Amino acid sequence: MKYDAIVVGAGLPGALAAWRLSQAGLKVAVFERNVVAGESSALAAGHVPQESVSPDNLKILRRTRALVDDIDRRTDGAVRFNIVGGIQVATQESGKKALEDHSIRTKKLGGRGELLGAAEVAARWPAIETQDLLAAYYTPDDGFVRSHELTITLSSLARMSGAEVVEGSPVDMVAIQDGRVTGVVVGGDVVRAPRVLVAAGAWSRPLLERSGISLPTKSFVLQAVILNGATANIPFVSDLEAGYYVMRRTSTSVFLGLPPSSMGVDADAFSRHPEPDDRARFLEILRCRVPELAGAAAAGGWAGVLVATPDGWPLLGQHAAEGLFVATGFGGGGVQRVTGAEAVAQVMLGQEPFVDLTAYRVSRFEGYSGEDFEFRQGPFYYTEWVDAPVEPQWRK
Repeated sequence: MKYDAIVVGAGLPGALAAWRLSQAGLKVAVFERNVVAGESSALAAGHVPQESVSPDNLKILRRTRALVDDIDRRTDGAVRFNIVGGIQVATQESGKKALEDHSIRTKKLGGRGELLGAAEVAARWPAIETQDLLAAYYTPDDGFVRSHELTITLSSLARMSGAEVVEGSPVDMVAIQDGRVTGVVVGGDVVRAPRVLVAAGAWSRPLLERSGISLPTKSFVLQAVILNGATANIPFVSDLEAGYYVMRRTSTSVFLGLPPSSMGVDADAFSRHPEPDDRARFLEILRCRVPELAGAAAAGGWAGVLVATPDGWPLLGQHAAEGLFVATGFGGGGVQRVTGAEAVAQVMLGQEPFVDLTAYRVSRFEGYSGEDFEFRQGPFYYTEWVDAPVEPQWRK
C-alpha cells in the first residue's frame, strides 16, 4: 500500500495534521499504537490562554481558539471553547517580578490582562485565600476545551475527509533511503509514502532512535485529580511557585493539575494513577488556597506521560531527512499549541505556514546526539521562556 503522507500518532497534533492533509486531497494514513485519544491528548485540562509574550506563540494560541470555534460550528456544539478567565498568583518577590515583566510584554502585543494586588483578587474572587499573595495577573479571555472530545472529533473529521486511521498498529521505524523518507515499517512491512509526520508524543523519541535519528526531548509525568462537590467560584488558577493549577470543569467539579514529576520516565512503564502522597500534598495546598474546597471529595484522577525540550518550546517542522517532519515536545501545552501541527501540515503541502516555524525547528539544538539534559520545570501551560535558554551541556 502506498500513501501520499503517513502520520504517526492519533493524538491531537496527529489528528489535526491528518485532517488538513486529507482535506487538501492527499491520500493519508494514520498509524496509532493504541487507540484514538488513548494517551495524554485526551487527559489534559484543555486550557488555552489567549495572551503570550511571543508573537509566534500568540498566533498559535489564537488560531487554536479559532479552530475550536470552527469545529463548534461544524458539529453544532460537540466541541466548544469555554471562556473562564485565568489568573496566575505569586507569593514570592521573584514571582511578583516575573508577573510584572509578563504584564509589560503581553501588553506590547495587545494583551488585555491586568496586574492585580491581593485586595483586588479577594474582592473579585472571595473564594481565593489572598493573605500571602504578593501579586496576580488576570487574563479575561482564557478558556478551555474538553481535550478528549476535541481529539475524537478531529480524528472523525480526518476520516470523513478520506484519511485512514489504523489503531493498534505501532510503527517500528521510519524507512529512510539516501537521506529521503520512503515510508514507515509496521509489523515488519514497509508502508510507503514520501512524507511522514511523527506526532507520537512521548513515543516519538524512541521511534526515531530506532530509525537512527536523535530527538532532543525528555519525558515526564503530569498527574490530575478530579474533585466533586466543588462549588467555589474561581477562574483557572495557576500558582507560579507551587506549580499546580486548578480550574472549574462543571458547576460542581474542579480539575487539579499537579506539577511535572518523574523526569525521564519510560513511556511504556509509568503509573497511570496519581501517586497517593502527591495527591494528598497538593490537595492540602489547594484547600489552603481555596478553603471552600475543603469539603470537596477527590473522586478520581489519572496520570499521563508527556515530553518537553530543553527550552520548553515544541519541535515543529522538517527534521533529519527529506520528507520527515515532527510535531512533538509540547511540554504539557499540546492542546493550546495544537495548531502548530497544522502549520507543519501546511509545510508538508508546500504552502506558506500561518506562523513562522523557524524558532521551532529541531535544528536549534544542532549537535544533540542523545545526551541527557535538564529542562525548566514549572507550569508549562503559562510560563514562557522567550530569552535564550541556558546553554545545553552537550555544547559545553
